[in-house]
Amino acid sequence: MYGEKMNKINIIEGKAFYCGDLVNTDVMSPGRFEPYESNELLASIALIDYESEIPFVDPATKRSPFTIIFAGHEFGCGSSRDSAPSALAYAGAKIVIARSFARIFYRNCINMGVLLPVTYDHSFDESVIGKNVEVNVLDRTFTVDGEIYSYSDFGPIKDIVEAGGLTPFNKLSTGM
Repeated sequence: MYGEKMNKINIIEGKAFYCGDLVNTDVMSPGRFEPYESNELLASIALIDYESEIPFVDPATKRSPFTIIFAGHEFGCGSSRDSAPSALAYAGAKIVIARSFARIFYRNCINMGVLLPVTYDHSFDESVIGKNVEVNVLDRTFTVDGEIYSYSDFGPIKDIVEAGGLTPFNKLSTGM
């Protein structure tokens, strides 16, 4: 996934998951599982230490049924564990809509080209888990329960993620 060119990101549809405030990267991809010997292993442990009534990853399939993550403040705080965004993406997440992000997690999502991070001061909580959500990246809107929400333009971030990360994006941009 890292460094691989993604398909054009125009519409993202799927079920929602919710994480509260201050979710640490060590909860997203715990170090006790290192070394991460495969993308499948990394996917299977995504958010394994997050306390929720419904697990992010289905233990039977070792994949997540959730494509969209709503999160609270400072999502991805803690260490600079770059495996955290990859774990979420390998499990099946495509986008995180958070009230705020820890800066290094936000940059890792973009620079590695694995997740689209959207900052939006939403009021969702655990009740959003399992709901169908549609994100229209071109229009910068998302729909939950028939209600449409608009978020701010985030410049070239979509293009960087689609390219597979910052290095592939720079190579494409400079013709290298």
